Amino acid sequence: MNKVILALVALVVAILVLSSSLFVVDQRQFAAVFGLGQIKRVISAPGLYFKIPAPFENVVFLDKRILTLQSPDTDRFITAEKKNVVVDWYLKWRITNPTEFIRSYGGDQRRAGDRLSQIVKAALNEQITRRTVREVLSSQRDQVMKDVQTGIAKDINGTGIQIVDM
Repeated sequence: MNKVILALVALVVAILVLSSSLFVVDQRQFAAVFGLGQIKRVISAPGLYFKIPAPFENVVFLDKRILTLQSPDTDRFITAEKKNVVVDWYLKWRITNPTEFIRSYGGDQRRAGDRLSQIVKAALNEQITRRTVREVLSSQRDQVMKDVQTGIAKDINGTGIQIVDM
C-alpha cells in the first residue's frame, strides 16, 4: 500500500515539474527566456518549448503584432507666429528586437507607449514651433511629418522598436 501511495505522489510531482517546464509560443508572440535575471534565449517561432522549472528560468511573452498608440487628448502647440495649433496624432509601432526592448523598457509595453508618447510630442513640438500655421497645415505638411518621423526614429534607435506608420 505504501508503494502505491509513493508511486502516485512521485507521479503527481513529475507531472507538476513537467507542466512547469513546458510553454507554448503563439505565432503572434516573442518569448524571452530568463535564467537568473539574464536573457538566455529569445524564441520567435511558434511551438511547444521546454525550460528549467520556475525559480531557475522564467518566460516573458512580447507581442509581435503592430501596436497602435494615439493621443488620449488633443495637444496644443504654438507655431512660429505664436498661434495655437491643435494636433491629434496616432502612431503604429512594433517590437523588432525583443532583447533591446527588454533592456530599454523592462519588457513593459505600457512603459514603452508612455515613452513613445513623450517622444512624439517632443518631435511635433520641435517641428511645429519652427513653422507658421500655413506651413504646418498646407504647404509643408508632408515635410513636417517626414521630419517628425526622422526625429522619432533617431530617438528610439537601439530600443528594439520600429515605427510602422504615423
